[in-house]
Amino acid sequence: MKMRLELRWYIFVILMSLLVLWPLLRHGFYISDDGEWMVIRLSAFYQSLAEGQFPVRFLGRLNNSYGYPVANFLYPGFLYIGSLLHFLGLSFVNSVKIILGASVVGAALFLFASLRRSFSPLSSFIGVFSFLTAPYLVFDLYKRGSVGEILAIFAAAMTVWTIEAGFPLLFPMAVALLIVSHNSLALLFTIFFCVYLLVARRFNWFVHVAIGLGLSAFFWIPAFVERNVVKFNLLTISDPRQYFVTLQKLDVVGLPFIAGLVVYLLMRAHKSSSRGHGIYTGGFFIGLFLASPWSGAIWNNPTFASVFQFPFRMLAIVLLCGPWLIARSVEYQRSVQGKLVGLYIVLGLLSLAPILGSIKFVDRPEGYYTTNEGTTTVADEYMPKWVRSNVTERNSNRIEIFQGKGTIEPRLVNTQRIDATLILETDSVIGLNTIYYPGWGVTIDDHPTSVDYKNDRGLMRVSVPRGTHHLVADFRETPLRFGADSISVASLLVYVLLIAKFAFVKKQRS
Repeated sequence: MKMRLELRWYIFVILMSLLVLWPLLRHGFYISDDGEWMVIRLSAFYQSLAEGQFPVRFLGRLNNSYGYPVANFLYPGFLYIGSLLHFLGLSFVNSVKIILGASVVGAALFLFASLRRSFSPLSSFIGVFSFLTAPYLVFDLYKRGSVGEILAIFAAAMTVWTIEAGFPLLFPMAVALLIVSHNSLALLFTIFFCVYLLVARRFNWFVHVAIGLGLSAFFWIPAFVERNVVKFNLLTISDPRQYFVTLQKLDVVGLPFIAGLVVYLLMRAHKSSSRGHGIYTGGFFIGLFLASPWSGAIWNNPTFASVFQFPFRMLAIVLLCGPWLIARSVEYQRSVQGKLVGLYIVLGLLSLAPILGSIKFVDRPEGYYTTNEGTTTVADEYMPKWVRSNVTERNSNRIEIFQGKGTIEPRLVNTQRIDATLILETDSVIGLNTIYYPGWGVTIDDHPTSVDYKNDRGLMRVSVPRGTHHLVADFRETPLRFGADSISVASLLVYVLLIAKFAFVKKQRS
């Protein structure tokens, strides 16, 4: 009977999630800052994956078919998941919608399960309700279309549950998923969870943190080490001063969270309860501070600003910690519990309505996404430094005779590999209309040859003597990336052995 009642609350959480997610059920895709670009990136990622590149780092279809290494730097988590969903038969649009929807529902369920470790079903549900109706969540979902951030919030909620439930075996997978979900939020949440483990004196959990870092090493090691090869550090992506959460924009925090903060301060003043998780309260206040103009001095640090970019992004911590503040106020203010519940529900719906009411949709054919060759980034910040002049038009020929005379007989040409027979009447320069990035290699008659990319567009050029030759150009793993891949494989083996050991010990005890 008790289990049935508990199950009902989980069903209520799912139904409440659907109140937020119903726009995803509409045909087409909604207009947002990044949403459709993420669909386009997913389709290009899947194309590279299908053509044999793994792990995927260089998306050859984008940048007007000249390619660039965006997947080497920007959160590939949703791209791998979306590729699997597309392989199973879903369109790219529906794959992204499912990732968004499942992430929100999954985060809500994990948060509810975490809150239930400390609070009653009602208090926990209201805490999750405040999460689901938080304007920042809905803003991220429908205005920004940030698939990576939504997936990262799910991974963070999953990580919270593993800590609260004392389930370390799932912790490495949650950490790994978090790291590949979104660059900035991965760093933000990882710092938060490490502080939590230190405060809670769970030092043995840092072994699992290390395994999680190892599982995701294939992504974060190359992304970190190779960041100086691209233009990211040379560009100012945004001016943080324009994105602070001021008093005039305080509603983006969420009316329930603001009310919960007031109740919390009153509770502290009257010492109505000393219970609760201080780490979540601290995270809530730190998140608000870093999102506000009061933290301007911190955002003046160029490294901090380049990593996190937008002060309002710090509301992700508020989003994760706020439900604990809400649940605590409902749990321990018994004399006004009913009024508080009603207040939070009304304020939550008021916070939610304006954004849900302003969503606009477009209905495009699948081909719009699968043939689009844009770069999908704000300022081409992941373009190699040696590209001084961006291409604005596509070239239908991936291989051509740049200088000289002869003919080219293609054997296989796609975004990852060029295999062709060259019949040259003179010493020639062969042009490969793909931007060079470390990992591209060229062989002539099975012998490695040097690649010249010192031109304004950073395109590959190869000198070939007269005669008939066999040219192969393909994208491979560098020693650094291969080493990172090896760390991930080794970490996976350690993780599997850890799970096997746990299962064996449990079986012996039973």
